Amino acid sequence: MSQSWKLELEQTWRELELPQFLTELGVDFDATFLKPMREYPGSENPYQGFYWTFFRLDRLPPGVFHAAPMKQVVQGVPATWEEWFIEGSELHHHTMRNHATAPANLPSGSKLIQWRSPENDIEHPTEVLDINWHYFNDSDLTPYLFRSA
Repeated sequence: MSQSWKLELEQTWRELELPQFLTELGVDFDATFLKPMREYPGSENPYQGFYWTFFRLDRLPPGVFHAAPMKQVVQGVPATWEEWFIEGSELHHHTMRNHATAPANLPSGSKLIQWRSPENDIEHPTEVLDINWHYFNDSDLTPYLFRSA
């Protein structure tokens, strides 16, 4: 069973300078991204069909890191998308879902927040625009799809 996707994904993250970005956020790259990926028991990449990208935004330095679907999301077809950033002193990890079913790890007392991109949005991947999303600020910064096989 080949695990070459793990080496490829690590290389992508390093080329995007994810370790440096996470350091700026005060997050440990090895513990938060590498270890969960390396320990993921599945033989296939759960992020197959996603791409990883940065949006450098003046209002949210040092930027926003996304795991976005490669294809345009269609309302009604289950999809997820993730983003990591810091706003002020608060870390954000949003696992966006295009349906209102609460995930099993929703913290007690939390509610899903609904969001839809504004017209002419240039701060998010185009594949996720014009969709009703439901999310919460996840205190677990680990990529969501590495949490189960």
